[in-house]
Amino acid sequence: MQEFSAVPPSSVVHRAKARTFTTVLTALVLTSDRRQRRCIAVQLLTALLMAICIGALSFGAHMGIIEAFQVQVLGALCAASSTVFFVMFRTGYNQRCADPTLAFPQTIVAQTLIAGGYAICGPFHAAALMMFALVMVFGMFSMRASAVRMSCIFTLGILALVIGWRVRTDPKDYPLSIEMIYFVLLATALPAISGLSSHLMKMRTRLKQQKAALEEALERIHDMATRDELTGLPNRRFMMMQLQEHAQRRSRGGLPFYIGMVDLDHFKSVNDTYGHAVGDDVLRAFGSQARTALRNTDLIGRWGGEEFLLVLPETPAGGGEPTVSVARLRCNLVKTEVSAAEPQLRVAFSSGFTRYVEGEPIGQAIERADRALYQAKSAGRNRSVVL
Repeated sequence: MQEFSAVPPSSVVHRAKARTFTTVLTALVLTSDRRQRRCIAVQLLTALLMAICIGALSFGAHMGIIEAFQVQVLGALCAASSTVFFVMFRTGYNQRCADPTLAFPQTIVAQTLIAGGYAICGPFHAAALMMFALVMVFGMFSMRASAVRMSCIFTLGILALVIGWRVRTDPKDYPLSIEMIYFVLLATALPAISGLSSHLMKMRTRLKQQKAALEEALERIHDMATRDELTGLPNRRFMMMQLQEHAQRRSRGGLPFYIGMVDLDHFKSVNDTYGHAVGDDVLRAFGSQARTALRNTDLIGRWGGEEFLLVLPETPAGGGEPTVSVARLRCNLVKTEVSAAEPQLRVAFSSGFTRYVEGEPIGQAIERADRALYQAKSAGRNRSVVL
């Protein structure tokens, strides 16, 4: 017979250790907060793009197209800004700000640094125009429409200053006619991005409203499917589901429970004498008192008409009352004004209880509780019987 070792192979152990190390390292860098992780991930992506751009400029410096010192200064500024934002996210300082994503200040800093790159890139400075637009596209997903508009205005303003300066100091690489074309192109693209951002924000707001409305509708549907509209108690369908769950738990060694049937005494006479509106008041009053008097572990629902079903976990049988809470409910009803239209009216109830036998069908236990209820009514009502 072939034997199998209980010790996992070394490759599995190494993979498990690698996953653990990766998880710890990720939590160390990105934190365990989901929102903070998202912010830090975006910031690190921005830093990576900056690093790539600085690498391209460094290659230009190596080729003698750009002054190396200018690239070094710009690279230091990029590294400093990335570090500052990372520290703000990692320490949670950004949570104190109105916009925890810090999208607007990051956009302003990024556009300023790109403007610096535009100023030092010489012959191929037009490539920076793409970066201006890219930053705005990133920002439109995080910023409000007003912040996007302000960023566009800032970008065009700082670009105009850089163009004016470089046209005077380096007209060879920055001819006025070409620079004007570049400026007009960017001045056309950025407002379009701003318009898209406004449209996106409206769509996002509409989706949030629709999501909230859908959640509210689902909650109402759930209540309609599981609650009795008149009393606010769980309905028959929900109670059957709860009974099945209790029976399953009992079969797995869960605690025993009792099933009870409750019927309001002389309820038909109440309807005939005072009208159905008062009868509805009585049902609502009973439901309200039941929620107050019963234990948190007890469950009561409307079974139909003036009948209610109870599920009482760990209820010891004894005397005429299976639980203190049911006796408390009976006493409370004697003192309760069940209808403002008939303040003198008081109601009582009869109840029958049975202990659920492990493995028996739920219907059989309910039928036994119903027989106990019938005995309580036959014995004079306003009492409980346990079978």
